[in-house]
Amino acid sequence: MTDEVSNAIERKRGDTYADEFVITKNGQPIDITGASFLLTVDPTKNPTTSANNLYQLVGVVSGTPPNQVVSFAPTASQANQLGKFFYDLQMTLGGVVRTVVLDKYTYVQDITK
Repeated sequence: MTDEVSNAIERKRGDTYADEFVITKNGQPIDITGASFLLTVDPTKNPTTSANNLYQLVGVVSGTPPNQVVSFAPTASQANQLGKFFYDLQMTLGGVVRTVVLDKYTYVQDITK
């Protein structure tokens, strides 16, 4: 559902700003009014259960069509990570679940503690 671009995320350990996504189809933003979103981070690319999920965030939709953004902000505890992980972003709209992004999610060391 998103365009064929890399959606890999690299964050600094401890940063709690929101990751923001514009949901597109054929390069155009779509109306996500009424949709719900989950972003799940896991150490495994293809987990068979949710037992090892690092965390899961509920998305917050802001803006008006066609300028809508869905945001996911980890807590300080969730962001206190280092390493290479994977994530997906699922959208539920009208009872239909669709994975719209699946990519790498990396936490790198910062300097300020």
